[in-house]
Amino acid sequence: MTKEELLKENRVREILEAARRVMARNGMQGTTVDRVAEEAKVAKGTIYLYFDTKDALVHAAVLAGLREMVAETIASDDPSMPPLDRIRKLILAQFRIQASNQDFLKTLIIGNSLDIELESAAGREYMRVYAGHLDFVASVLQDAIARGAIRRIDPQFAAFMLGEMLTGSLRRRLLKLASSPLESDAEAVVELFLKGIAAIS
Repeated sequence: MTKEELLKENRVREILEAARRVMARNGMQGTTVDRVAEEAKVAKGTIYLYFDTKDALVHAAVLAGLREMVAETIASDDPSMPPLDRIRKLILAQFRIQASNQDFLKTLIIGNSLDIELESAAGREYMRVYAGHLDFVASVLQDAIARGAIRRIDPQFAAFMLGEMLTGSLRRRLLKLASSPLESDAEAVVELFLKGIAAIS
C-alpha cells in the first residue's frame, strides 16, 4: 500500500468513526454532513471527496461499525475450549461488544430510520455482513452438535435465534426496562439459550 493509499484509508476510517459518533448523539435523521465534518475536524468538501451523499456516508459508517463488531466477535473465539464453555464465552463476548457500542447500536435498534432496500447494493452488502456473522455463530454451534454437547438443531436457525435474544436483551436495556448488571443479563441469556425454560424434573 502506498503512502497516499494509507492516508486515504485512515481519513475514511476517521470520517466513518466520526459519523457513528454523530449518529449515536443525534440519530439517523439528525446526522448531517456538516455535523460529521465538524466531528471529524475536516472541511465539508473533504467528506464529499469520499461519499457522494449523506445516505452513502451513513450506510458506509453503519457497515464499517457492523464489520468491526463481527471481527471482534470472531477474534474473541477460542475453538480449543469445551463446546458449552465456547458458546458461553461467545455470548458473553457479544454482550461486551454490544455494550461498548451501545450508543451506535441504539440508533439502529430504537427508532431506526435507516431505510435499506434488500435488493439494493447497500442492502446486499448489509446482508453479506449479517450472513457472515450468522455463519460464524452457526459454525460454533455445529461444532457443539458434532461433539454431542447440544442436541441436533439447524445451526443457522439457532444462530439467528441467539442473535435475536442478544438484540432483544440490548433493546430491553436501551428502553430502560432493565437495570440489572450487564453480566447478569448475559448469564441469563446463556442459561435461557442453553437450557430453555422447562422446569428440570
